[in-house]
Amino acid sequence: MVQVPLAGLMLLISALAQAEVRALVIGIDEYQHGSSLKGAVADAQDIAAALKALGVKDLRVRLNAEATRDNLVQDWRDLVARAQPGDTLVLTYAGHGSQQPERVEGSEEDGKDEILLLGGYTEKGDGTRERILDDEFNQWFKEANDKGLAILFLADACHSGTLTRGVDPRASGGQVRYSTVGAITDDELELDLPPTAAALGEEDLPGLTFLAAGQENQKVPEVSLFDIQGHRALRGALSWAFSRALEGQADQDSDGRLTRDEINRFVRANVRAVAEARQTPNLLPMADEQRVVLPLAGTRAATAATPKALPEARVRILAADETAATTLVADLAGMKQVTSDEEADLVFDTGARQAISGQGDVLARDLRRPALQTVIDKWRGLERLKWERLGDRLTMRVLPNDGTHRRGERIAFEIDAIQLPYLVFFSLSGDGTLHYHYPWPEDPDRVPTGRPVKVEFDVTPPFGADHIIAVASDQSLGELAALLKSLDGKPAPRLAVEAVLEAIRQGRRQLGIQGLFTAP
Repeated sequence: MVQVPLAGLMLLISALAQAEVRALVIGIDEYQHGSSLKGAVADAQDIAAALKALGVKDLRVRLNAEATRDNLVQDWRDLVARAQPGDTLVLTYAGHGSQQPERVEGSEEDGKDEILLLGGYTEKGDGTRERILDDEFNQWFKEANDKGLAILFLADACHSGTLTRGVDPRASGGQVRYSTVGAITDDELELDLPPTAAALGEEDLPGLTFLAAGQENQKVPEVSLFDIQGHRALRGALSWAFSRALEGQADQDSDGRLTRDEINRFVRANVRAVAEARQTPNLLPMADEQRVVLPLAGTRAATAATPKALPEARVRILAADETAATTLVADLAGMKQVTSDEEADLVFDTGARQAISGQGDVLARDLRRPALQTVIDKWRGLERLKWERLGDRLTMRVLPNDGTHRRGERIAFEIDAIQLPYLVFFSLSGDGTLHYHYPWPEDPDRVPTGRPVKVEFDVTPPFGADHIIAVASDQSLGELAALLKSLDGKPAPRLAVEAVLEAIRQGRRQLGIQGLFTAP
């Protein structure tokens, strides 16, 4: 092992201490063209608060009408001008994305440039200037990189693709962060960019770390989370998770620094959990994964944008008349009745005997009256688990994809990033019935860490939403496993969640949650 002289180590620490983090944070809800959003401003405010807690003083926040093209171009130029070699520039954007025909022919595989739309954008006249192209960002980052600056760029928007799963029309399903751009007439945007800007790649920008809200084939929804006061609000899942990472919860080795790998693992697992696997964020480049992206203020901070208490489920009833709806929910606990699908966490369709989530997934079919309470109990239990062990998440996914799977399909779920050898997992069906999966007596006591565990099965009734819950530990989980086995086949979400919470709040633990959605 190479020995670093003490004097050299002190110089390195001194250089890191002197380097500054400077940030430009953008959030736009109000749009002249296309639909407006509800959570982008809250995203920007949350990120700004987390950056301030880190001690970032050179911070510019632009919201709605202040986020004009002229303002943002000048803000970035000023930021670069003030920065010194070794500094880190953070640029975050929450708002609509879109696409337009490529400016430099042959520069894009799909023939389209990605663009971020500003609030004043219109398809003709002076408003056509209110957009920023990916080629422009390339040039911005190249100039900063050449000055010896590191850049972290977060884009909580989408540019193309489709929804991972369809949205049932009985629920609002949230707004997606994509706006279609038609033929632009009377284009007032004049760009003086070198043709090389369109061709810049990862090798040209080694100091750039880029976080995208979803994969190229995914549209990015706004989901029900919490604002910086802990009140329920629509948000972008990526911005929410990034803010929690800045609070220190992504710092797995507690060294006061965030690496690309730490941010990627934390953001990916938590976004998938809170967005019900409707999006999977993307961090680029994956190379140099131990590169330090941001210094932290020190120990982990308390999470601000999480619930102060277990929320009641906001339930909308679709019934023949108001009296029938009121009667139906009269003795249900842990819920309050609402009349708008935009604010509903759960929708009960009494005619179809179905439960639908606020994000538009059919959770359970052929529901009988007693099952309504266990559907509510399951929703509340999952809400509790989503805010536990944010920094100790198991990575979970359904194979081959996160879509809706049909009767007879062969699929699998996979648990990865296992750091601890004792593993227990089970699932809760749409109506709250518990199904115990692992371990059984014939299974090994321990699983190999660092390797995924995969279980394959065929899709069979009942159809709806199953949620797989996994716990990994450095000590035996025999008591938890015994209780879950005793509940196998029973509608007992509340007891199961209470047992999981008790188990994960002691010692070293990891927690994973993954939804599986099926239909006839």
